[in-house]
Amino acid sequence: MTTPSYRRPALRSHAYRRDLPKVVIVHEHRFVAPGLREALAGHADVVGDTAYGVAALQLAGMLAPSVVVAGELLGDGVIDHFLPDLVKAGTRVLLLVDELREERVLDLVARGLSGACSAHDGLADVAAAVLDVAAGGVVLPPSLVADIITQWRSGWRRGEAGPDAELTLREMEVLNAIADGLSTKAAARLLGVAVKTVESHKTLLFAKLGVRNQAQLVSQQARTGTREAGATR
Repeated sequence: MTTPSYRRPALRSHAYRRDLPKVVIVHEHRFVAPGLREALAGHADVVGDTAYGVAALQLAGMLAPSVVVAGELLGDGVIDHFLPDLVKAGTRVLLLVDELREERVLDLVARGLSGACSAHDGLADVAAAVLDVAAGGVVLPPSLVADIITQWRSGWRRGEAGPDAELTLREMEVLNAIADGLSTKAAARLLGVAVKTVESHKTLLFAKLGVRNQAQLVSQQARTGTREAGATR
């Protein structure tokens, strides 16, 4: 009688601390989850891991993770098929890409992706990206950010029509600061306003332009440009 070969469980959940961000790993390589668990120790907990998109959705529903770290190719399809439902579940998704294809990453950002980094980065760099995304940030490769800003500036200077909503001068100033990669505090300092004021304008921008996060905002403006600002602040 032959001994059956080892088969990776469809999903695994782990004990975790309630005071730390929760992370779910969905990746075809079984060594990614234990490596990231060690790299994140004391800063975030890997609460579950799987190689399958359907199982990742189950883990997201059960555990409400702050971040799902995903590979591009899963055991039951590509991440594209599962991204919309993961975003709807209220989790932020960080993608590990084998090859940076800017147009593809931009498309996923427009669909809700919160960040992307190279699968060839060291575990410490990936762990830092996970923590940034868990804190509400957006993590994109520098070359991609530069491309987004270049496209957005080009469209803005040409006066291309964007969404139907008309932006005020202050909203456009905040949008410029975001496109330049400034943090909320830095934008507030540059514009001479309170941090809460910048946050309020960002919220209005999200609503006017129909986006859910800062990455989508910059991506959309890179594609469409911005209407001329209104007369009021």
